[in-house]
Amino acid sequence: MIEFTDNFLEEHIAQLVDMQLREVSWKYDYDSVKGGTNKHWHVFLGHKVGELGDFVPIWNQISDRYNYEMERAYLNAHTHGIEPHIHQDDGDVTMIYYPRLDWRNDWGGGTCVQEIGMHPANIQYEGNRLIAFTADLYHQGMPVSRECYQLRTCIVFKTTWKDKTKSKWYNKNKNLESKDIKVDIE
Repeated sequence: MIEFTDNFLEEHIAQLVDMQLREVSWKYDYDSVKGGTNKHWHVFLGHKVGELGDFVPIWNQISDRYNYEMERAYLNAHTHGIEPHIHQDDGDVTMIYYPRLDWRNDWGGGTCVQEIGMHPANIQYEGNRLIAFTADLYHQGMPVSRECYQLRTCIVFKTTWKDKTKSKWYNKNKNLESKDIKVDIE
């Protein structure tokens, strides 16, 4: 599953989120693949709605539209010359909100998502757009043009089904039998 929604937030809320994200103090040295060499900027927001601060309106809109619960949320960013690794996520569905309302199409910076047996979907970065895809699909933040001197930012929500019987991720080890589990005690 890959889908996107334009004009996800009401315009005045989208403007507020865009403005608030420009005030974030970013931390560099995060990699999307453990031990990866390509780093980018990252800020962890939290595991609970109350930890989202200025970005609660995005989660409220997601929660109103979708039947998922949040596992965690964070901010990612990169500029020209920084390419995140292609990777898969944990959880059931990854949701990425693009907050930059002034982003130009010729700057690139979208997200490429690969469904099995399909051509890759290149989803263009457009301000106030939410993209959602099955978390175990391979994906990658796309390069930013060298003509762009802005920070490509996004807000990421890792989610699982509220109904845990539907959650592939939550139930992935539920079928293990006790004979399949080994515990080492020192």
